[in-house]
Amino acid sequence: MKKIIIIGTRRRDTQEDYKTVYNEFKKWYDNGDIIVSGGCKKGGDRFAEVIAKKLDIPIVIHYPEKIPYGYPRYAYAKANYERNTVVANESEEDTVTIACVSPNRKGGTEDTIKKIQKKGFDGNLIRII
Repeated sequence: MKKIIIIGTRRRDTQEDYKTVYNEFKKWYDNGDIIVSGGCKKGGDRFAEVIAKKLDIPIVIHYPEKIPYGYPRYAYAKANYERNTVVANESEEDTVTIACVSPNRKGGTEDTIKKIQKKGFDGNLIRII
């Protein structure tokens, strides 16, 4: 059993993006594998949930901490970056990461990729541009 981390920018949420992520996932998936993702309602995290439901695969979702309405914007950003760390910490030597990245290569997806690379487990990292 291995983990397949599926992440991605909210700016890439089209059916075409989903198909690309799904096709990449099918290349790596073996019976018994689990999906790990970050719980955003758009992009790669949403794709992870759709794939898990469609194929009846276990999924671990790390949602960001809920920040009460009215808090400063940086509090939301901090919660999301902390969630990225939790997702990256799921990475192990045999983990595959499928990342649907932003065209400008900025944001939370890139943050998570860097944290996975820092662990030294980026050999199976797949970037979908």
